[in-house]
Amino acid sequence: MPENSGGHDKPQNGYPSTHTYRRGGNNNRNHRSDDHKLNNASRQSNRPHRRPNHRFNPRRNRRYNHEREVPESNQATCLRKQIESNSHECMVCYDTINAYCATYSCSQCFNIFHLTCIRQWAQSKLEDQVDMQETAAHWTCPACQMPATDLPFRYLCYCKAVINPVFKPFILPHSCGEKCSRSRDCDHSCPEPCHPGKCPPCMFTVVKACHCGDHVKRVKCSERDTEFQCSKVCGRALNCGKHVCEALCHPSDCGRCVHSNNLACYCSKTKRDVSCGDENASENSGSIGFWRCGAVCGRSLACGNHKCPELCHPLQCPPCSSDTGAVRTCPCGKTDLRKILSTPRSSCLDPIPTCKKDCRKELPCGNETQKHFCTSQCHSGPCPPCQQKSLIMCTCRSMSEAMRCSDIPEGGLKCERVCFKKKSCGRHRCNSKCCMEDNHVCMIPCNKFLTCKLHRCEELCHKGHCLPCLRSTFTEVYCTCGKTKLDPPVACGTPRPKCNELCSRDHPCDHPVGHACHYEESCPPCAYLVNRMCMGGHQIRRHIPCHVTEPSCGDVCGKVLSCGLHQCRRGCHLGLCEVDGTCTAPCEQPRVSCGHACRQPCHPRDTPCNPGVCFEQVKVACRCKRRTISLLCFKSPTVEEGTNVPLARYMGKLRSMNISVSQQELHDYLTLSRVQCTEACRLEERNERLADAFGLKDVRLDSIIAPSYSQFLTSMNEKNKAFVLEVEEQFNKMITNYKAVNEKADTLNKIKHTYFDFKAMNRDKRRFIHELAEIYKIGTQSFDEEPQRNVQIKISYDSEIPPLLLSSIMPKKSNGAASSAVIRPLLQSPVYPSPLQLESNFQTLRLGEQVDNTVVYDSWEDYQTS
Repeated sequence: MPENSGGHDKPQNGYPSTHTYRRGGNNNRNHRSDDHKLNNASRQSNRPHRRPNHRFNPRRNRRYNHEREVPESNQATCLRKQIESNSHECMVCYDTINAYCATYSCSQCFNIFHLTCIRQWAQSKLEDQVDMQETAAHWTCPACQMPATDLPFRYLCYCKAVINPVFKPFILPHSCGEKCSRSRDCDHSCPEPCHPGKCPPCMFTVVKACHCGDHVKRVKCSERDTEFQCSKVCGRALNCGKHVCEALCHPSDCGRCVHSNNLACYCSKTKRDVSCGDENASENSGSIGFWRCGAVCGRSLACGNHKCPELCHPLQCPPCSSDTGAVRTCPCGKTDLRKILSTPRSSCLDPIPTCKKDCRKELPCGNETQKHFCTSQCHSGPCPPCQQKSLIMCTCRSMSEAMRCSDIPEGGLKCERVCFKKKSCGRHRCNSKCCMEDNHVCMIPCNKFLTCKLHRCEELCHKGHCLPCLRSTFTEVYCTCGKTKLDPPVACGTPRPKCNELCSRDHPCDHPVGHACHYEESCPPCAYLVNRMCMGGHQIRRHIPCHVTEPSCGDVCGKVLSCGLHQCRRGCHLGLCEVDGTCTAPCEQPRVSCGHACRQPCHPRDTPCNPGVCFEQVKVACRCKRRTISLLCFKSPTVEEGTNVPLARYMGKLRSMNISVSQQELHDYLTLSRVQCTEACRLEERNERLADAFGLKDVRLDSIIAPSYSQFLTSMNEKNKAFVLEVEEQFNKMITNYKAVNEKADTLNKIKHTYFDFKAMNRDKRRFIHELAEIYKIGTQSFDEEPQRNVQIKISYDSEIPPLLLSSIMPKKSNGAASSAVIRPLLQSPVYPSPLQLESNFQTLRLGEQVDNTVVYDSWEDYQTS
């Protein structure tokens, strides 16, 4: 079979063992699911092919799951044992090969298959390649993947000498029993009986000579390629032909002669030591030198008048270029000298005459399409500069200019265009003008820090990471305590060795050391627990780490300050309690005008307190004590009551402290020391009298008084009833659950707040939630930006469900009039309200004027009739 060309790995020993290669030479159990196609019925993935009438037993094949390589010398023995014991398996059908089956043996890996199996395998491979329209169709061995073009049809013995060998007792199955006679790497055939596997090495003896050919000995034919060296000197002539090889017997040529001679160059001007083997007899023939010096030859020519202008060269010098026999025409080459001279030239020193014609020699300028020629008259020597114009391209080929050839710069025409191409490093750009380089090599030094962080990269600027630092030290590297070391060589940047010994440095305390050897300048703080007095001297602190030398107890200092009136209110601290020895605590002595504290920095008792205006914040109530506002005291011993006060200045002070009051309220306070009662006070007083008259003294009036819904809320109730019901249901559910949980919980486990996030909605719906939440006493806040802006509500202890829900207000339609809301009072109690209670509700509503745009009935009878 031909050589291996498949996509699978070839066995290491030149052939696979029967246990190593399973299912097509691969350990993957599904290897042949894509390749093996025998017929339409058996083309299924992950199912191995089985021969007809053969039963496949996977349990029996598990013993070959492990890989075991068989040495090359033992392959024939292993195959023989497996064939004799009927344990050798076909790698196509996984069934054993018995003595009566027709077989096929691969000539490369020597694995044995059923002839029918390998034939069907080859046919399926060839059919697949024909379907794929491949030109060179071939099939491959299932074991070694070696390609072949011929289909296996004949049943041959192992040595391929007998067709259809007959099984005979006491003879290896599938063997002809005759001499193998297979050819090997030598001229001798295999003398063993017909056998499977590779033939053993040839044991015939042959005569083999040493390298120099002086000694011979008999060796095995299989070892004929083994080198044989004797102990005699080689003695063969070297390339110089003057000396012989003085080395011991060796293979190949002897090399050049290394003997040195002091030889002159070809022109005999310089001498030097030259290896004898460097001489070249063919070049030196007819010459006195042996090497080229590179200088001008300078030897006299045959004419005797001129010197050789060529560089040092072997052999004869060329003839004189001005010789009478060499020069037959004028310098331009157009006129024969015999037509110009009456007498021929007798010597090379005679001048060469010129003719009257133009020179017309081709000049080095011009181009392939338009060549320039010399326009001067025939002359000797080089032609003068060309005066014609040419279209010259700059070096980078980006511009052209017409100019005289004689004016062309020596380095070519350069433009002013800057390159700007990235260099090889990928970081810098070329800033040269008229650049023609394709590969711009960056010549800037890299100069980056290497991995050691000590040295810099000395290479040119480059891509990627710098090479590691190649410097190293050849001295031991020790840890701080000297008990651990790194043996040289130590690469630059290698961290110092990690030592597990205890730290041996001097420590400020006598406690046991608990940390290992380290390289930091200071040791870790001692964590041994001790008892220490606090920094203020108040108490002894227990279980304090040793490194905490000045612990704090956390108590107030309490020391009497220098004034004798105040105590230090700072926490436990070090040093003096006062800054600069002065007490800065506020004075607590009462003012004469109002009785509030002075609040000035501490001053002696004999010094009067601040005589200015008092700015202490106070609560000011009305006459009935139902309304209170926050104000500043504004009293001063220098301002008498009833005198004019600067209201504008006081209002500015209130605004600066974010206290919102009207100027009238401030005036009332300053003149009457109280504020005026409002309509709400009178309404609340009348409600209390009504409650007392109807026996509702212990009932909260705000729980039975209907809330005042704005026009926006009532219009939203009419337009989007479903949304109103959804929001009210969520509010009622959150408040009910919040109160139910807090009623069952104890004091420590009560819930302070409960939150809920509505989904993103438009502006009108968010406004509706904000306004309705105010009636429910629910906190609200909007988050995010449009169009994802949403509202979050916060249920607290004050949140409660109003007695009259917005959704319960029914629009009342009348002819020619707008619909108005009809109030249907709802009590939180499930008991139906009595007429007395409803009468009280309606009277209270009417008196308080709590609901706008509503129909208010005068009595319970009017409400029942409606």
